[in-house]
Amino acid sequence: MVGEVSIATAVAGVVCIVKKLLAVVAGLLFIGIALTSSINADIYNKLPRLVGNHHVQDMQIQISMEDFLGKGKTCYGYQAYPNPDLLVWFGIDDPGTLNIIGTPISSDKIAGGTWVDGVWWCCEYTPVNNSNIWIIDHVTGNMTLVGASGSSEGLHGLAYDDTTGTMYACGATNLFTIDMVTGAATLVGPFGISSGLMIGIACDGTGNMYGEDLHTDSLYSIDPASGAATLIGPLGLDLNYGQDMAFDKEDGICYLSAFTIHAGNEGALYTCNLTTGATTKIGNFGAVPTQITGFVIPYSLNDPPAAPTIDGPTSGKVGESYDYIFNTTDPEGNDIYYAIAWDWGQITEWIGPYKSGEEITLKHSWDEKGTHTIIAQAMDVYQEVSEIATLEVTMPKNKQTQNMWFLRFLERFPRMFPIARHLLGL
Repeated sequence: MVGEVSIATAVAGVVCIVKKLLAVVAGLLFIGIALTSSINADIYNKLPRLVGNHHVQDMQIQISMEDFLGKGKTCYGYQAYPNPDLLVWFGIDDPGTLNIIGTPISSDKIAGGTWVDGVWWCCEYTPVNNSNIWIIDHVTGNMTLVGASGSSEGLHGLAYDDTTGTMYACGATNLFTIDMVTGAATLVGPFGISSGLMIGIACDGTGNMYGEDLHTDSLYSIDPASGAATLIGPLGLDLNYGQDMAFDKEDGICYLSAFTIHAGNEGALYTCNLTTGATTKIGNFGAVPTQITGFVIPYSLNDPPAAPTIDGPTSGKVGESYDYIFNTTDPEGNDIYYAIAWDWGQITEWIGPYKSGEEITLKHSWDEKGTHTIIAQAMDVYQEVSEIATLEVTMPKNKQTQNMWFLRFLERFPRMFPIARHLLGL
């Protein structure tokens, strides 16, 4: 009886020790997981936010940007001089290299241009009145006549107000609106510049209109409702012959495709200070004096998608697959791509496109216990990216895994706990 009690007491003691050891091991495991998560979260918060062929914080994204717009600003224009007249494109930082798109079919030279929803619009020069309105395919150079404007004077420039959806045109002395279906011009009012000759106009992304005057060599702000022009300041250039102006509406910078005679005839691209009118030269057009009119800079006034939502289980078992639903919307309704990583440091790719508001469901399982973080980011077709969204998922530790640690401990110290080894069949 005494022997049985002693054996029972010994076994109970061993079991108690085993439980304590398992508790210690479990505690160490928890601390290790917590430290790892804390370190990863710290790295996550400190890594730079990069998009494209780079890291999006610690989620590495592999993508070929050939599939998207924006490899560099490309501008389009009409080479009005020297002969022959040509439709061309050039880099905004490299105006010296003019690339031929095609040959125009208009009866006279193209004077002004503006960009509207991916389309190149132009007005044809006429010394008297009734300028034609054209659309030009910026890839092929094909020209489509919209219609005769019926303007009371020849049109020199075009501008588009994205906030109202209104196209404007300028003659030498007056502002007009343009019907984008028929091309018909409607008089708004005079600029009111003494001996002025407005040669180009442009609107920024918020609807502010500006104009360059050939006779006064100055920059003006223009009231779209009345046509009244207010002097901003001198351009510091001696303008002559064909000119135009355009906004990079994505960054608010105004550019002039100017032809000047102040330092000998030369055509060059300039930026223009909207507060003072002062210009800064970027570089000459081509290798010889060149006039570029019908000048446009493509743009997209686009907002990024909202941060994605991630719906699905926040706990589960190792090795089992679970469904996770991702969704977001784009303010403009653009198609959306997703980059999804199932844990810190994983490499992923953009997937899609999907419709704005369309739910996508993906399955995933984890092979390791602990807390895992799903990371998701959305991007629209114009490369505008959302904020990052995360969801933590816990794969609990199981009894079998804890026993494995104790078994390894017993294997390392074979002479310890002989009764426990006997009970475990070792």
